[in-house]
Amino acid sequence: MSIRPAGIRVSITIMLVLSLVAGCAPTPKLPYSEEMFIKASALTKLASAVESTVRYKNPPPGLDEKDLLMRATQHEPALLRNFKGYKVRVLRQDKHSVVLVCDASAQRALLEDAGCSGRMDRHRWMGKPQPCEFSIDTKEVCTRN
Repeated sequence: MSIRPAGIRVSITIMLVLSLVAGCAPTPKLPYSEEMFIKASALTKLASAVESTVRYKNPPPGLDEKDLLMRATQHEPALLRNFKGYKVRVLRQDKHSVVLVCDASAQRALLEDAGCSGRMDRHRWMGKPQPCEFSIDTKEVCTRN
């Protein structure tokens, strides 16, 4: 049987209490990486559908983001349903498009993809929170045929 000095017991008790308090403190909700990688895969499909609509189906120039998304996904509504609970935005530049996924409050950008590229362009959820604004210029990302 070993006897510990009272100071060590107090230090251990204080460390345990601080650990419990720190674990219970509210922290900002960060997106889960597994969820974001799954959403990124779904976004590449959605962005391709929007790109196809913008490039080949000649939607009216004044069509708003919501109507453009509906038109682009009418053949496969699940493309848009994958983002229920998120704010999805569309930017048209010439005959190309960019799709931006933000949190539900439209305060933080999470994912952004130009439909002309085959890969996911930007995982904006990583690192410092960024506003729900477009950062991709299709003139730089998309090659013209």
